[in-house]
Amino acid sequence: MKHDNPTPRRARWIEVLATYFFKIEHRPEKKMGHADYLSRNNQTNPKYPWDRKNTKYILNILYNDKGVYRSERYKDLIEGLIQVPCGKVDLGETSYQAFCRETREETGLHTALIYLITDKGFNCNIYTTDIGEMIPQWMECNKNGSWIFYTWAE
Repeated sequence: MKHDNPTPRRARWIEVLATYFFKIEHRPEKKMGHADYLSRNNQTNPKYPWDRKNTKYILNILYNDKGVYRSERYKDLIEGLIQVPCGKVDLGETSYQAFCRETREETGLHTALIYLITDKGFNCNIYTTDIGEMIPQWMECNKNGSWIFYTWAE
């Protein structure tokens, strides 16, 4: 699927659909009995926090019903601290697009997020992701340790 400058909503659909293998068949409007949601929805004014392009940071909490994944930082000012997938939002990128990019870069996972809250003090959108039985991969070994699973009791 290719699109030069998708709206944030369409970008989210592209991200989800990219994990499937399928053939797209165009149907003219008169053969469509229902409206095509993606093409009819004009998203020029973001009313959802994940569509904002002025978010500075994103943070993703990876969990399942047994606990949460975290890793220890190796360098920078936060050496030795525990972290979850996070990062800066690039210029022109929505919070959702940054979430997908950072999560892939840091864990190798393609996941579906749930928006949790915006921390206005840090201009940071916080997401949660139930990864079920998936296990994050150790992708940035020069920055942080491997992903460690902590049970909810720890």
